[in-house]
Amino acid sequence: MRRRQILTATAIGIGGLAGCAGGSNSGDSNGGESSSAKTTVQTFYTTLYGDDDLEATNEMYHPDSEAPELKPADFEPFGGLESIGATVASTEIVEQSDGTAEVHADVQYSTPLGSATNTDWFVLSKADGEWRVALWLPSSARGNLSDEEISDAMETAKSI
Repeated sequence: MRRRQILTATAIGIGGLAGCAGGSNSGDSNGGESSSAKTTVQTFYTTLYGDDDLEATNEMYHPDSEAPELKPADFEPFGGLESIGATVASTEIVEQSDGTAEVHADVQYSTPLGSATNTDWFVLSKADGEWRVALWLPSSARGNLSDEEISDAMETAKSI
């Protein structure tokens, strides 16, 4: 059941970009482990929306993540990936332990359908000494899930 919740959350997140998305990235970082986790989140947006590189973005996922692979069809309702932009306004480490971090990113999205600023959630886990995305849970996905589904998805990702 948890696998289904994570897969659903990610799929809904992609589908829920209507009224969202932007182009360049900036954000805060403070050095050390936190900086690395924050940098990974910023690189995720740069790779996905700045470089329009789905293959490289998918490679940023933790090898044990149950999140589905991002595909060009996920972005077609918005005119394709190249029509979406995202600017990371800030990032915050909400929780961090050995090898796992929860990071929230305030992101300004723009698409041909409109623009919005949302707070997206990430769970990052270390793989081979590098921070990798275990879960990307955009604000639009959380709006379509119960608190229990969100909690289960986050806890499952943190256990990777």
